[in-house]
Amino acid sequence: MTILSAVEHIVVVMFENRSLDHMLGGLYSSGTAPSSVLPSGSASSFDGLRTGLSNPANAAYFTGGSSPLVPVAMSMASSTAPDPDPEETFSNVTYQLYGPQGAAPNPTWPMQGFLANYVATGAQDATQIMQCHSPAQVPILSGLARNYAVSDAWFASVPSQTWPNRAFAHAGTSNGHVDNGSPPDPLLWDVPTVFNVLESVGASWGIYSDAMIAPSLTRTVFPKLWDPLLDSHFHNFTAFVDACASDALPSYSFIEPSFLLQPNDAHPPHDVNASEAFLHAIWSAISSSPGWAETLLIITFDEHGGCYDHVLPPGGAAPPDRASQPGDSGFMFDRFGVRVPTVVVSPYIAPGTVFRSNSAAPYDHTSILATLRDWLGISPVAMLPSARIAAAPTLAQLLTLSAPRTELPVLTAPTARFAATPLSAPPNDLQRSLVSGAARRYGLDPATALTQIQSRQHAVDFFKRRASRAL
Repeated sequence: MTILSAVEHIVVVMFENRSLDHMLGGLYSSGTAPSSVLPSGSASSFDGLRTGLSNPANAAYFTGGSSPLVPVAMSMASSTAPDPDPEETFSNVTYQLYGPQGAAPNPTWPMQGFLANYVATGAQDATQIMQCHSPAQVPILSGLARNYAVSDAWFASVPSQTWPNRAFAHAGTSNGHVDNGSPPDPLLWDVPTVFNVLESVGASWGIYSDAMIAPSLTRTVFPKLWDPLLDSHFHNFTAFVDACASDALPSYSFIEPSFLLQPNDAHPPHDVNASEAFLHAIWSAISSSPGWAETLLIITFDEHGGCYDHVLPPGGAAPPDRASQPGDSGFMFDRFGVRVPTVVVSPYIAPGTVFRSNSAAPYDHTSILATLRDWLGISPVAMLPSARIAAAPTLAQLLTLSAPRTELPVLTAPTARFAATPLSAPPNDLQRSLVSGAARRYGLDPATALTQIQSRQHAVDFFKRRASRAL
């Protein structure tokens, strides 16, 4: 059985800013083990949380000073932690991974800078960065991970923030950029996307957003998606539910959560219960669809967002293009970002599967693009030219069953009560980037537009004034 013969629809939902340990590190704890691992012969245990993992409480540790070690916690004190939002830019992530030494082949303090970096945010309780969710605290994500497949070696594409990592998921490159930008400007991200490729080869596609007011983030970032002739590919989430019900999904669907108003994107400190409820709605729509047996769902996160993980990201990443050799800050794009939760759901997947790469390169977000390429038989000439995509492993190894499973796991709907983030709060980097990017698309100056955005309410008002351009 291969992915080519079993699947008619691929659906991807990408949440925000959580690491693997932070969300699913306790998935197979207390002596439990996955039922199967892929590829065959790889480690039989899940590489999650274990006793003894810790971070120094402050930066004095790195200069020989007194600093107690703070152990990782196996559950979260709050569904809105960590609060405030951890740092996620390239320089901050470098510190989280290597401490003050910076990137090094054999680092002295690997993965020991998370807590010291978070202290600098002024958090009232910085130790919350060492807290990780128990399976009971994320029952939908952990339930799907246990009943289908989860990777313990899927890495963000860039050791940095949102725009670069989402760009690799859509375009196989960030055009040499390691941060969103100051200000984030789509004209610096004007590269072809997989959606342009799908359009050129006649494959159906759709982007579905749960945003109540803001435009699609994907469309905002990439000017090559601004063409009004592509409007029919952009929809709200209700249209996705309807398409599932009538077995009318396109070949490729990409789902965006709400990033601004009533956010359910999991971006700290947004309530994780809201992202769980959104994931449950996606699962319910897909699993009840007449096309369920032919649908492959990929659940992932763009990057770790400063949340703790214990695995040092590997080097050896393929720089995607000339713009990345080097790119911003002299980065050669030869290292991956931190592990992120990635769960793959299909009735052709054996329950309790844990998967890693079956090739020389690990899984990263370009594996989605490599999978689409092979599944649709897109020729090298028509496909995006990224060397990272060319090196990426696909998901074909996951569909090991000869017939689709008929049973569905029973996943209890999460609470419908979510802690609200006050609209008076300052916007996070992603929300600012939505304003900045949309301003450029609307013919405004991004930097000038951002001077008007001091709160989330200001961002909401910015989009309300342009409600007719919401796609």
